[in-house]
Amino acid sequence: MDAAPARALVARRRADIRSRLAEVDGRLAEVRAARSDWTDEEHDPEGFALTHEWSQAAGSRARFEGVLRELDRADARIDDGSYGTCAVCGDPIPDAQLERQPERTTCVACAERTRRG
Repeated sequence: MDAAPARALVARRRADIRSRLAEVDGRLAEVRAARSDWTDEEHDPEGFALTHEWSQAAGSRARFEGVLRELDRADARIDDGSYGTCAVCGDPIPDAQLERQPERTTCVACAERTRRG
């Protein structure tokens, strides 16, 4: 994949992830505000639900931040000419896979082998 389309894919994905991150941050702010209204999590029936919701949102935030770091690395690969090349086998990663996940570093075959262990 040429650099210009690759940069466009990475930019669109980054914008999408930043939008999702903003939604998660809004939800975290809501939960933070709701949690400030109570002090006894152990005995308050709302305490568990709020803690669970906080945990889920914080996990989503961490995942989105990770994707943003991966997108930064994708930009660096575009710069050095290695974008779209599998980091394991060196074969090209099909454009359709990069369009779906621009931060991708491995082809499907290598990702499957890695996943199976």
